[in-house]
Amino acid sequence: MKKFFIAVVCLMLVVVGAVGVTMSSSVDAVASAESVSKITVNGVGEIKLAPDMAVISLGVETLNESLAVAQKENSEGITNLIDAIKGFGVKEEDIKTKNFYVYQRYDYSQGEKFLGYQVSNYIDFKTKDVDNVSSIVNKLLESGANKFSGISFTIEDYESAYKLALEKALENAKSKASAIADREISTFEVCEESSYSIITRDSYSLSSLNSEASTMMKGEITVRANIRVIFEY
Repeated sequence: MKKFFIAVVCLMLVVVGAVGVTMSSSVDAVASAESVSKITVNGVGEIKLAPDMAVISLGVETLNESLAVAQKENSEGITNLIDAIKGFGVKEEDIKTKNFYVYQRYDYSQGEKFLGYQVSNYIDFKTKDVDNVSSIVNKLLESGANKFSGISFTIEDYESAYKLALEKALENAKSKASAIADREISTFEVCEESSYSIITRDSYSLSSLNSEASTMMKGEITVRANIRVIFEY
């Protein structure tokens, strides 16, 4: 009988000991979870590239007292202009209509004198010959274009450039977080904030397009990515 009592007491001690271990492990797990801290930082990445594509915008405007004649003259002018653009090796899919207007023009300096119907047709086209854009525009103006809206420089593979900017932005965020936390960190969440590109170039006068010696400075393009990152440490 005495031996049976001792065995029961020993069994109770083992059970209590096991419960104690389980409770201790649970407390350690909670304490470990509570010790995780988070830090939020912004990261910025920039890629600077020389533009490899230009978008040129120009067009044809015609004016006539007869609407039919104004439209006919405009159609002929645009057809000649498109043919001239294709002569520079530009594909048809890289040419598109930007704006098309038809309206009545009046001279209000003499009361309300009707001048005729004005038809305006503007087109955009893309070219990779960025080093000769001024010469191209000059020749197109000689080929019948009588309106020039401007030139914008860009890069053909913007997506790849932006991905590189995102990588730099993440590196920038990690550097900031490491400096603040002063310990090992791990990425918890990344949010894309914004993206944009900046064109930097020297200014030029549009009147210089009338000269064969005109030169346009295409400058460089900055592709920028902004992200917000949450790190754990």
